[in-house]
Amino acid sequence: MLLLNFVIMKPEVKLFLAAGVGYLGYKFYLNYQAIKNLSFAPTGINFTWIKSRSALGGTMFVDIINPTQKYLTIDGMSGTVVTSDGVVIGDYKLGKTVLSPGAKNVRISWGGRSSATLVLLVADMINGRWPKLTFKSVVTYRGLPVPDSITIDTASLKPSFM
Repeated sequence: MLLLNFVIMKPEVKLFLAAGVGYLGYKFYLNYQAIKNLSFAPTGINFTWIKSRSALGGTMFVDIINPTQKYLTIDGMSGTVVTSDGVVIGDYKLGKTVLSPGAKNVRISWGGRSSATLVLLVADMINGRWPKLTFKSVVTYRGLPVPDSITIDTASLKPSFM
């Protein structure tokens, strides 16, 4: 019925509707590009013990750099941390956040999947085998998910005490 009504509409109405849909699509594309261009720089971390998982967790402090000149309000961000072998070692999430142009320091909650996985990861690092970790994120913007993935070679991030 709706399609039939669209077919018999006046050409001016169809043009107006098509222009409106095109404009909304263009605005969404611009926001999608802005979200894809966000960059992240870790600045600190706090550790806690998660009793329900028997695993390590905590809070990560991260600067999110918004290279655009517009304010972006994201509904949230969630993701997983995966090793190059495909082992999921943890999860992270961030609630609703307004990102102003430039850098904004945010607190991201994180938790390990199991302490056994983290113990093996730390043992590898102590023995000089630094993993490549992939952060698979989904940023939710106005109810629409925008997936992203960042791979970090932790060998370049060795702490000074190692």
